[in-house]
Amino acid sequence: MEAYAAIIERQGGEFVLDTVSLEDPRDGEVLVKIAAAGMCHTDLTVRDQHFPTPLPAVLGHEGAGVVERVGLDYVSASPFRVPIARLAAAQSALAAT
Repeated sequence: MEAYAAIIERQGGEFVLDTVSLEDPRDGEVLVKIAAAGMCHTDLTVRDQHFPTPLPAVLGHEGAGVVERVGLDYVSASPFRVPIARLAAAQSALAAT
């Protein structure tokens, strides 16, 4: 599956919208079809490397959408929120795709 992402390639660089390939969700993961997303101060901090992050990186962690797929260990059918609890881990995982 392909998705659009805001990618930063170098410190202080411009955000570039490009397509990235996504794998199916693994255990403990969900795939969310993002309907709206925003950039915030955290994204600028990462872009400027005040919060050291391997580059290139996919930025943007404020989003809203609908869960499209779930990992094999998912058992509940009730609506839920998907928090990004560990920003660095989430960004590293996205950057690796």
